[in-house]
Amino acid sequence: MHDNALGTALRLLSDIWDGQRSAVFSQLQADGTIASLPDLSLDGARRRSDSARALLERTDALVDVELPHAVQLLLRQARHRLGVVRREADWYWTGMDPSGMGFFGMFAPSPYCGGFILNYVLQSAQAQRFEHGGDLDRYLALASDYARAIDQMAERTAGQAQRGMRIPKPQLQSSRAIVSGFRARSAQTLVVDASRLPAVPGRAGFQAELQHRIERQVLPAFERWAAILSPEYEALAPEGVGLSQYEGGAAIYAELVKLHTTTDLTPEQVHERGLARMAEVLAAMRQIRAEVGMADDPAGYLAQAGADPRFSAPTTEGVAAVFQRYIDRMEGAYDKAFHRRPQAAHGVAPLPEALQGSMTFGYYDTPKPGQPVGRFMFNAANLRQQPLLSIGSLTYHELVPGHHLHIATQSENLALHPVGRHSSVNAFNEGWAEYAATLAGELGMYETAEERYGRLIMDAFLTSRLVVDTGMNALGWSLERARDYMREFSSMAEAEVLTESLRYSCDIPAQALAYKLGDTEMLRLRQCMKDRLGDRFDLRDFHAAVLSAGALPLPDLAWHLDQVMS
Repeated sequence: MHDNALGTALRLLSDIWDGQRSAVFSQLQADGTIASLPDLSLDGARRRSDSARALLERTDALVDVELPHAVQLLLRQARHRLGVVRREADWYWTGMDPSGMGFFGMFAPSPYCGGFILNYVLQSAQAQRFEHGGDLDRYLALASDYARAIDQMAERTAGQAQRGMRIPKPQLQSSRAIVSGFRARSAQTLVVDASRLPAVPGRAGFQAELQHRIERQVLPAFERWAAILSPEYEALAPEGVGLSQYEGGAAIYAELVKLHTTTDLTPEQVHERGLARMAEVLAAMRQIRAEVGMADDPAGYLAQAGADPRFSAPTTEGVAAVFQRYIDRMEGAYDKAFHRRPQAAHGVAPLPEALQGSMTFGYYDTPKPGQPVGRFMFNAANLRQQPLLSIGSLTYHELVPGHHLHIATQSENLALHPVGRHSSVNAFNEGWAEYAATLAGELGMYETAEERYGRLIMDAFLTSRLVVDTGMNALGWSLERARDYMREFSSMAEAEVLTESLRYSCDIPAQALAYKLGDTEMLRLRQCMKDRLGDRFDLRDFHAAVLSAGALPLPDLAWHLDQVMS
């Protein structure tokens, strides 16, 4: 290895981070607030894609150069990230990634596409601290930037329609609700109460100017967006769903499958794996029911278990208490599987109302400056109305040892270069979280038959995604066929079936494939390490090796483990 090669690599990583840090998700992770929003126009996508291609060329030139293991890992992480960004321009009218998470959303007015970035802005607004006059100016600039981003998402929505790509009719009601809900929430959340403004120069005119921008820029931008989703728009919207119905959609979906799973699997192969796995999960569920004489009565078993007061909660506070039960339970087993704990605490909080109608369970909100606690934002409206058998599995997926453990320890690892500290790879992120929910069972966290059954319910639900996501986006399945499959095999409540099927077919196609494929691969890699090391295998060492480098594409994770656990 030559010093000049290492220097070249480090300069390249610095340049890569300079581009990556401007993404909304990266800003929130690094600073806790958003300083500026990306240019969401086609020209903005082209600039980012051109920059990513140039950086990829420099990265590829170092493939065969001898470099330290840690630097090679960073370059592999960077290559994945750049591979995402370089597609922005080519896929602009079919899929966009406004938050910079690598989730290509078909339509901006949907919960996981535009909904994410709008929610992030409002979170940032609430977290903004005002200590200097410049803070007031930056906040005003963000309000105007917010209006500009909304207009650009609206322009893309209109441009898609001109190109024959309209939001399917089954999604339109949710899309309209997202636009109107965020309009109402923005009118309230962007306002800064006087109690948040200390003796900062310029505060006297700040609130008046902010109100002016909200009323003259932000709210009219939402109204222009809402106007596009008119009865005339709906009249030409398709009845069917799925990416392949649009020009070039089938080829893009095949690429999205590879992007989100970091494998070379085709949609057809993923579909077949889903069918095979579902048969295994259903057999395990039947075995638990057979123990109480209800082998062939899944609906009856669910009704009986759901009537148990341990697994129901009619209030938001009651739902939060069920989550806490499982958070507390993990405390006693944690040290058996891990060497260290994240510094950031974790817990749960209710999901904002604007997202309750279109998100099934909720999402994990990472710790960040100004919000030191990692939180699972749970959909109280849904969970209050159904048996809570799967809350244990959900807790361990979203918090510890799942997303929170991974993301908090990664962001707290100051020994990592920012490229690694802020790396995000869907197959790793969701694969680890689902592996963690499986690990929780191995650690005895599902103590009762009902809890073990709840874990299998979650497994069946996530496995159904392999079948219906590929079915609707590649194999010509109708929305109702997919919903019928989920109703029969996933054990999910009707509200979840309705929202989740739209997520796969009208929002972020292929993203949901990462969970079970990632989980399966991590379990395979663990078994490989056990077979190789024999008595020298230590579960805590394995987990430390997996988590120490930051999120990686699965083939690069296998390479990394092969290097460090030999």
